[in-house]
Amino acid sequence: MNITRDVIIDLWPVYTAGEASADTRALVEEFLHGDPELSQLLKESDEAGLLKATVPTLPPDREVQALNRTKKLLHGWDWSFILMLLSINFTAQAFARIISDTSWDVSPRNFIIMAVIAAGFWCAFIIRRLWVRRKVYRNSMPRGS
Repeated sequence: MNITRDVIIDLWPVYTAGEASADTRALVEEFLHGDPELSQLLKESDEAGLLKATVPTLPPDREVQALNRTKKLLHGWDWSFILMLLSINFTAQAFARIISDTSWDVSPRNFIIMAVIAAGFWCAFIIRRLWVRRKVYRNSMPRGS
C-alpha cells in the first residue's frame, strides 16, 4: 500500500492529540522520518495552530435539555397521538359500514361520510407529524447554521 502525504496530513491531528494507535503512530513517525520537509511543515503548522480544531464549549446541561425537549415533542401526549387514534377509529368504522351494509339496496352514504371524516383526521395527523419533526429538526440544529 502506498502511503501519501495526504494520508499523513489526515492522520496528523489524531497523532498530535495522542489518540492514534501504536501502529498509526509508527506509520506516521516512519513516514515523517523519510520526509523531513513534510515533518518540518507539519510541526510549523502545529505551532501556528492551523490544524487544531476548536471545540465550542456548551453548558453542561445543554444535552439534557435537548434530550428532554425532543422526548416531549416526539413522545408526549400531544395532538398527534389523539389524531392518530381518531383516524384509526373512523377508518375502522368506515370499513365496518362496508361489512354491515352488504346488500345492494342500502345507500353507501354512511360509508362515504365515515371515510371522509377518517381521511380528514389522517391528513391532520400527517400534517401534525411533519410539523413536529420539522420543529425538532430546527431546534436540534446549532445556532447560525
